[in-house]
Amino acid sequence: MFKPFSTSKPTIDIPPIVVIGLGRFGTSLARELMAHGVEVMGIDDDEKVVREQAPFLTEAVTADTSDPEALRQLGVDEVERVVLAIGSHLESSILTASNLVELGVKDIWAKADSEAHGRILRQIGAHHVIRPERDTGRRVAHLLGGRFSDFAEIAPDYGVTRLAPPPAVLGRALDLDEIWRAHHVQLVSVRVGEGSWVPLTDGYTLRSTDYIVAAGSPGALEKFSK
Repeated sequence: MFKPFSTSKPTIDIPPIVVIGLGRFGTSLARELMAHGVEVMGIDDDEKVVREQAPFLTEAVTADTSDPEALRQLGVDEVERVVLAIGSHLESSILTASNLVELGVKDIWAKADSEAHGRILRQIGAHHVIRPERDTGRRVAHLLGGRFSDFAEIAPDYGVTRLAPPPAVLGRALDLDEIWRAHHVQLVSVRVGEGSWVPLTDGYTLRSTDYIVAAGSPGALEKFSK
């Protein structure tokens, strides 16, 4: 289905992906996959968008994905994973999701623009529902205070952040179990200056120039950072 792409070893080692909808989210996702060695077919119903993205993808096609026959002709039924990145056009998103389920695609990742949209996609049979705007909003909320250099919520009420060591853990040998008991935060790794990240262990003494990765609930991480 896909034309030859690259002989270099991929850093994300997964079979070819189909991305349906080449808006900002779909394009960003498709290009990131390509950058890590994954072959990507991009599909959109806008010819101009397809022409613009064609140089950056393994293959780019103009098609109406609400038509199941169009998906069959493109061989989408032979692909293991499809990302449905249509968000704002609700009818097209729902019809395409239904077509993908009927075609037997084993792993469908679908973008939703609202809770109601996501609920419908799950009811249809999408295996994963993505809410990029909501997730980005949550992430930015925790960055606004300036204490976190990055933040990712990886499960309900559980996240990982990168930050400078707060005063509570500076200048003394670490006892990781004690820190967990006192703050409900797990210290994961440390980077000294511009060096490499290494696991944090008991007895290590943090300095103000270090960076650490910590995990815990967002509330616990916020309190710990102060």
